Amino acid sequence: MHETADIAAPSGFTPPTSTGSGAVDQACAIWHALAELGVRDAVLAPGSRSAPLVYGLARPELEARIRAHVRIDERAAAFTALGLSRHDPAHPAVVVTTSGTATAHLHAAVMEAHHSRIPLLVVTADRPAELREVGANQTTRQAGMYRSLVRFEADLPAPTVRRATDVELRTAVSTVARALAAATSEHPGPVHLNLSFRDPLVPHVEPPAADAAGASAAAGAPAADEDEHATGESRDAIVLTRRSRPVPPQPQPVPISSRTVVVAGDGAGPAARELAEQHVLPLLAEPSSGAHAGTSLVPGYPALLAQVMADRGHPLRPDRAIVMGRPTLSRSVIGALLGADDVDVIVVDPHLDWADAARRARLVVPAAIGEDPALAADATDETDTTDATDATDATDATDATDAAGASAGTGATERDLTAVTDTAELAARRAHLAAWSRAAAQISSGLPRSWQQTAALAVWDASGARDTLVLGSSSLVRDLEQHAGPTSARVIANRGLAGIDGTTALAGGIALAQQDPRRGAADPGRVRLLVGDLTALHDLTGLIIGPEETRPDLDVVIVDDGGGRIFSGLEHSAAPPELLRRFFTTPHGTDLAAAAAALGAEARELTTDSLGTALSQPGPGLRVFVVVQEEHSTLSSTL
Repeated sequence: MHETADIAAPSGFTPPTSTGSGAVDQACAIWHALAELGVRDAVLAPGSRSAPLVYGLARPELEARIRAHVRIDERAAAFTALGLSRHDPAHPAVVVTTSGTATAHLHAAVMEAHHSRIPLLVVTADRPAELREVGANQTTRQAGMYRSLVRFEADLPAPTVRRATDVELRTAVSTVARALAAATSEHPGPVHLNLSFRDPLVPHVEPPAADAAGASAAAGAPAADEDEHATGESRDAIVLTRRSRPVPPQPQPVPISSRTVVVAGDGAGPAARELAEQHVLPLLAEPSSGAHAGTSLVPGYPALLAQVMADRGHPLRPDRAIVMGRPTLSRSVIGALLGADDVDVIVVDPHLDWADAARRARLVVPAAIGEDPALAADATDETDTTDATDATDATDATDATDAAGASAGTGATERDLTAVTDTAELAARRAHLAAWSRAAAQISSGLPRSWQQTAALAVWDASGARDTLVLGSSSLVRDLEQHAGPTSARVIANRGLAGIDGTTALAGGIALAQQDPRRGAADPGRVRLLVGDLTALHDLTGLIIGPEETRPDLDVVIVDDGGGRIFSGLEHSAAPPELLRRFFTTPHGTDLAAAAAALGAEARELTTDSLGTALSQPGPGLRVFVVVQEEHSTLSSTL
């Protein structure tokens, strides 16, 4: 199903007059179409074959509509665009590269966009057909190179040399509209446009009229005003196709039992919290779930869940798990809980590529509404049937279930419930939920606490309701899953593939979107990135922001413990120490603060004791805080 298209939007546009280059003509039409369709940002890496797209975007009428960002490294460009799209998927960003190996550097971002279902428009410039497969310089097989990962792809032929025809422009604009519709469809994700360009790749500058006439007469050619391909000739209007936006799916009933738990994986959103609170169920939420708050949240659940699932007779053992989002962090969730033969698994996901790593899901629904015998409603009778001795609990239950029957994931109400009858079942659930929270807190308090975990929690606690926290794929996100409490911040992580590629660039794109003055936020809050040292080193080029570019307001917090601590928590911890250190932990011996400063960032080295204070100090621009263990600190500062 789809929402009605915006009938007030313009039905098309008139492309600019010919520029003297068919390639630039087509680029101008493409950018005008993208601007009309809601694209706000484009990230470009330098190159010659993509030059027409630069000249097209630089036209004055587009400068105020599409912000241009330039990145030297194509991978950084792609992840910057992905970050812009993640912040606001309704307005996906475009990444542009030249031909050749440049296109390969986009692949990691395309993969992440595919698995995370994030719209992303990938535009690669290419040689025309006559230069392919003949050994031409910087020419490879670009068409279809992301085929299994994209929602739509097109290989557009090169337009006419000096003046793109009206048919060529209509074809390009129509293709762009289809690509954007696919990127923002019911199954959002990346799309790929491969654009062939012939020389000239730059606009043609007309000589003075007298000189042009003389030159044409001498050559026996028609004067400029007689040439059918002359620049300045007006164009026919192009109809712009708009596809109506998809609407949320209708919720389907899912059974609720007294020992049901709600699992909120990455990107689950507030629907998971709503469902858990409506039915007074334990909520096991990953840090980037978008549901890590509320009365049902069980902080510190991973260690407890491992114990619970190891004992079939454990009083907290679930008999059903309702899964929302994509769980990726805890083996106690993915393997022990969702892989247990005595746990009924229900997945809530509107897409066909739903998450079911254990392959034990019995039911998949696009959106969920609880089918709960413990909740009864009477639209006319509001009599209080609760025992007076349980008045406080009844109030709590009403607060937790006042939206019972609402559609999880849509906010739409299937049944208008004006009264909720508390029963012994609901009272038992509250006691059950409290037992979960007590047991999780007790186990967490007994776990050893490292300085790395202290640093991670300092960043978590510093992030408030207006802030965005981006988490790298390292031990730190698992530290937060085990130890972090509720948060009002928006938390984002690249959990589509859980890779470390482009993490800094991604956070930079998110920051650029969040601080965009066109969004009208008086106080947009701060964007913070929390990463380990190897993740930071893997994307040092994400710190390179040219002097002509808008700098993101971004705090990068790097926990430098000399290598990949995550492997010591996996099965590789049993490897011989020398092998573990060299091939898994991989110590780097790099002065990260000096490296960041050399790339133009304001960089400081500090310890956990001073991290909270540093984060609380206001400051625009790109700041890097390298957190080290106190005995290893040189307390260096490069400002």
